[in-house]
Amino acid sequence: MESNTKQAIIDYVISKAEKKPLKQITIGEIGKAVGITRNTFYYYFKDIYDVLDQAISVEFAKLIDAPVDNDEQALFDIIEFTVMYKKVWVNLYRTIGQERLRTYVLNKVDVVFIKYIEAHLDGDTLSDLDMGILKTYFEEALFGVLVRWIRGESRGSTPSEMHEISQRIRVVFDGCLDLMLKNIKKNP
Repeated sequence: MESNTKQAIIDYVISKAEKKPLKQITIGEIGKAVGITRNTFYYYFKDIYDVLDQAISVEFAKLIDAPVDNDEQALFDIIEFTVMYKKVWVNLYRTIGQERLRTYVLNKVDVVFIKYIEAHLDGDTLSDLDMGILKTYFEEALFGVLVRWIRGESRGSTPSEMHEISQRIRVVFDGCLDLMLKNIKKNP
C-alpha cells in the first residue's frame, strides 16, 4: 500500500508536469486526485520538486545500473529517457533555471561519465586533473545538447527523432575519447 501511494503521487505529478508549470501543481490538487491528505504527501516528499527528483533518480539509477552491451549504452539510454518526458524537462528548466538544472543533471550522470572513461583506460590511470577535464568535456557536450533540445533550438521532438540524434552523436564522438587518452599518454 505504501509504495502504491508513493507511486500514485509520482505518476500524478509527472502527468500534470507534462501539461502545466510545476508552480501550478498544488499539494491539495495532488491529495484530491490521489485520495490522500497533505500529511500523507509530506510523509513521502518534501515538495513537488522532491517528487520529480525521486522519480528521475529512480529512472536514472535503473538506466545506469542496467546491464548493457557496451559502456556507452547507459549514456545514450539517458538521452532517450529524457525524450519521453520532454514537457516535464521543459517545465523543470523554466522553474529552476539552467544553472540549477545543470547541477542537477550532472550530479545524476556523473557516475556514467566516470565509468565510460574508466572503461577506455585499459588498466591505465589518469591524474585527477585529466579525469576532470575529460569528464567536464563530455558533461558539457551532453548538457549542451539537452538544453538546446529543451529550448527547442534543435530538432528531436519525438522519440524516433531523438534516437536518430543520439545515434548521430555516437558517430560524431566515435573514437574521440580514445584519441584524447592517446594524447594524454603521449604528453603526461
